[in-house]
Parts: sequence; structure tokens; C-alpha cells
Amino acid sequence: MPMKKIFMFCLFAAIAVSCNDSPPVQQTTYTGSQKEAILNNILTRRSIRKYTTQQVSKAQIDTIMKSAIYAPSALNKQPWEVRVVQNPEILKEINQRFLNFAEGKEFQGSAAHYKEPGFSIFHNAPTLIVIARDKSSDISYLDSGIILQNILLSSHAIGLGTCPLGTLVPILNNPDNKDILELLNIPDGYEVAINISLGYPAEAPVAPKRFAQKVKIIE
Repeated sequence: MPMKKIFMFCLFAAIAVSCNDSPPVQQTTYTGSQKEAILNNILTRRSIRKYTTQQVSKAQIDTIMKSAIYAPSALNKQPWEVRVVQNPEILKEINQRFLNFAEGKEFQGSAAHYKEPGFSIFHNAPTLIVIARDKSSDISYLDSGIILQNILLSSHAIGLGTCPLGTLVPILNNPDNKDILELLNIPDGYEVAINISLGYPAEAPVAPKRFAQKVKIIE
């Protein structure tokens, strides 16, 4: 299918919900106060690197994106463009671009396993979120981080898993892959700031150690 047609399909086709290979990780319904629920959401959210095949629904995307665009930004300029990619052909092509770039290179973390069969830079999540920033604003990096956190927390609140994907950023911003940004209708003057895998979690990771000593109170 030609790239432009794939893009149109991605924009206008109905979202298909596939069957699970395995049931989602059991989610706990929180019954405390609103304040307690917010704090609980922040403290229990984890990066997910294993997903079921069940697709995220249009209603869920609407909830997450509404939460996303309510993120604060400097002077309310909202210097971001957000793309939600669910088309399997586009996801496959983006993953292949990473594999092409990665050949012969060394990586840390999960990207170090790129030579393994079935590797996916977005952990085989059925949905990929791309956040692009306005390059004319240095502070748009910070604003992109704020909208990122809104996406991570709102996704967790409705039982979905996410993982920020920094390794994919330079690949999408590589001039050789400009056609991908054009396919996603990223405007001129913008570049990818961060990406997020999104889907139903198939794991429940334990929180890694936090370093409380990095916080100092000056009285």
C-alpha cells in the first residue's frame, strides 16, 4: 500500500479491536478519596515493556488525549503536535527503520536485544504515540515532558500501560526518515521530542529503587 494511502487509512479507518493472546494484568479498582486516588496513581504507575495484542479503543484514546492537551505550557503556546499511530503497517515500517539504524551498533536497556527475532522498539505495543515539539522554542522540551506525564498518568488511571521511548527519537528525526514524519503529518519546524508505547499491560513490574537522598529541603 502506498505510504500516503496508509496515512489516510490511519486517519479515517475504524479502530479494530483484536482478541487477546492472554488476559490483561488484573487492575485494582481504587476506592479511596479523590486525593488518595491521584497519589496512588502516581505512585503505582510503571513502565510496561510487555503488552497483550488487544487494541486501545477510540474512547480510551479520547480520554487520554483530552488529559494530554490540558497539560500546562509556557504562555499557553502548546508547542506540541501529537500523533496516535495504530496502523500495523506504519508501526512495522517504523520498527524496520530502527532496525536499519541499529545494525552493527551497541545499545543499553531493551534496545540491546534488537538482534533477537520479533524485536520491537515499542515492545510490540499496538499503539504508538509520537510527541513532536516546536523547534523555535527551547522551552518546548519542558512542555513536551509535561504533556508526556499527563499521557502516562491518564493511561494508567484507565488500566492501560505505557513506556516512554527515547531511543526512537533520533531515528524519527533522521533526515533519511523524513518521509515518516511527512506520513504522520508532522509540520515543518517541528521535530520528535519523545514517543510512548501504549496498550494493555501483560506484566506488573515491581518499582525500582528510588533515591530519596536526591531531594533536599532548604529551610
